[in-house]
Amino acid sequence: MFENIAYVMAKHADANIPDTPEEWLDGFNTFSIYQVLPQLIELWGLNVQTDVSAKKVRPTDRPMTTPLFLLRCVQLGISILDRDLLTIGLVNDMYAENSSDDYKGYKEVATQEDFDKF
Repeated sequence: MFENIAYVMAKHADANIPDTPEEWLDGFNTFSIYQVLPQLIELWGLNVQTDVSAKKVRPTDRPMTTPLFLLRCVQLGISILDRDLLTIGLVNDMYAENSSDDYKGYKEVATQEDFDKF
Protein backbone atom coordinates (compact mmCIF):
# COMPACT_ATOMS: atom_id res chain seq x y z
CA MET A 1 0.00 0.00 0.00
CA PHE A 2 2.78 2.44 0.94
CA GLU A 3 4.59 1.78 -2.33
CA ASN A 4 1.46 2.56 -4.34
CA ILE A 5 0.81 5.76 -2.41
CA ALA A 6 4.43 6.85 -2.87
CA TYR A 7 4.26 6.01 -6.59
CA VAL A 8 1.08 8.05 -7.13
CA MET A 9 2.62 11.05 -5.36
CA ALA A 10 5.88 10.69 -7.31
CA LYS A 11 4.08 10.31 -10.64
CA HIS A 12 2.01 13.38 -9.84
CA ALA A 13 5.21 15.36 -9.17
CA ASP A 14 7.16 14.02 -12.16
CA ALA A 15 5.38 12.57 -15.20
CA ASN A 16 8.70 11.21 -16.54
CA ILE A 17 8.96 8.35 -14.04
CA PRO A 18 8.06 4.83 -15.31
CA ASP A 19 4.43 4.02 -16.03
CA THR A 20 4.03 1.24 -13.46
CA PRO A 21 4.84 1.12 -9.75
CA GLU A 22 6.82 -2.10 -10.29
CA GLU A 23 9.15 -0.49 -12.85
CA TRP A 24 9.58 2.55 -10.63
CA LEU A 25 10.33 0.44 -7.54
CA ASP A 26 12.94 -1.61 -9.44
CA GLY A 27 15.06 1.54 -9.53
CA PHE A 28 15.43 1.55 -5.71
CA ASN A 29 17.40 -0.54 -3.27
CA THR A 30 15.50 -2.41 -0.54
CA PHE A 31 14.82 -0.34 2.57
CA SER A 32 12.61 -0.32 5.63
CA ILE A 33 9.35 1.59 5.26
CA TYR A 34 10.07 3.22 8.61
CA GLN A 35 13.04 5.04 7.08
CA VAL A 36 10.75 6.97 4.73
CA LEU A 37 7.57 7.07 6.82
CA PRO A 38 8.17 10.65 8.06
CA GLN A 39 8.47 11.91 4.48
CA LEU A 40 5.40 9.92 3.41
CA ILE A 41 3.37 11.33 6.29
CA GLU A 42 4.45 14.85 5.31
CA LEU A 43 3.56 14.26 1.64
CA TRP A 44 0.25 12.69 2.64
CA GLY A 45 -0.55 15.73 4.76
CA LEU A 46 0.14 18.04 1.82
CA ASN A 47 -2.00 15.83 -0.38
CA VAL A 48 -5.07 15.96 1.86
CA GLN A 49 -5.06 19.64 2.76
CA THR A 50 -8.45 21.28 2.66
CA ASP A 51 -9.87 24.79 2.52
CA VAL A 52 -12.55 23.93 5.09
CA SER A 53 -12.01 25.41 8.53
CA ALA A 54 -11.04 23.01 11.29
CA LYS A 55 -13.69 21.67 13.63
CA LYS A 56 -11.36 21.22 16.60
CA VAL A 57 -12.78 22.49 19.84
CA ARG A 58 -9.35 23.32 21.23
CA PRO A 59 -6.18 24.11 19.30
CA THR A 60 -3.06 21.99 19.56
CA ASP A 61 0.50 23.11 19.15
CA ARG A 62 1.80 19.55 18.91
CA PRO A 63 2.60 18.60 15.31
CA MET A 64 1.93 15.07 14.10
CA THR A 65 5.23 13.21 13.96
CA THR A 66 6.02 9.58 13.25
CA PRO A 67 6.68 8.81 16.94
CA LEU A 68 3.43 10.54 17.95
CA PHE A 69 1.48 8.63 15.30
CA LEU A 70 2.97 5.32 16.44
CA LEU A 71 2.24 6.24 20.08
CA ARG A 72 -1.41 6.91 19.21
CA CYS A 73 -1.59 3.49 17.52
CA VAL A 74 -0.13 1.78 20.59
CA GLN A 75 -2.53 3.67 22.89
CA LEU A 76 -5.45 2.45 20.80
CA GLY A 77 -4.11 -1.12 20.62
CA ILE A 78 -3.62 -1.00 16.84
CA SER A 79 -1.15 -3.62 15.61
CA ILE A 80 1.39 -3.15 12.81
CA LEU A 81 -0.79 -5.30 10.54
CA ASP A 82 -3.86 -3.21 11.35
CA ARG A 83 -2.00 -0.01 10.45
CA ASP A 84 -1.89 -1.14 6.83
CA LEU A 85 -5.69 -0.96 6.77
CA LEU A 86 -6.09 2.45 8.42
CA THR A 87 -5.35 5.99 7.33
CA ILE A 88 -3.58 8.52 9.54
CA GLY A 89 -6.76 10.56 9.71
CA LEU A 90 -8.80 7.55 10.82
CA VAL A 91 -6.30 6.78 13.59
CA ASN A 92 -6.47 10.41 14.73
CA ASP A 93 -10.28 10.32 14.69
CA MET A 94 -10.27 7.07 16.67
CA TYR A 95 -7.92 8.64 19.23
CA ALA A 96 -10.13 11.73 19.55
CA GLU A 97 -13.22 9.58 20.04
CA ASN A 98 -11.40 7.38 22.54
CA SER A 99 -10.42 10.39 24.63
CA SER A 100 -14.05 11.55 24.78
CA ASP A 101 -15.33 8.18 26.03
CA ASP A 102 -14.77 9.21 29.65
CA TYR A 103 -16.64 12.51 29.30
CA LYS A 104 -19.30 12.71 32.03
CA GLY A 105 -21.01 15.85 30.79
CA TYR A 106 -23.55 14.14 28.55
CA LYS A 107 -27.03 14.87 29.87
CA GLU A 108 -28.58 11.78 28.38
CA VAL A 109 -27.25 8.50 27.06
CA ALA A 110 -29.16 6.90 24.20
CA THR A 111 -30.90 3.61 24.90
CA GLN A 112 -31.71 0.82 22.45
CA GLU A 113 -35.25 2.18 22.27
CA ASP A 114 -33.87 5.59 21.24
CA PHE A 115 -31.84 3.95 18.46
CA ASP A 116 -34.88 1.98 17.29
CA LYS A 117 -36.95 5.19 17.11
CA PHE A 118 -34.19 6.92 15.17
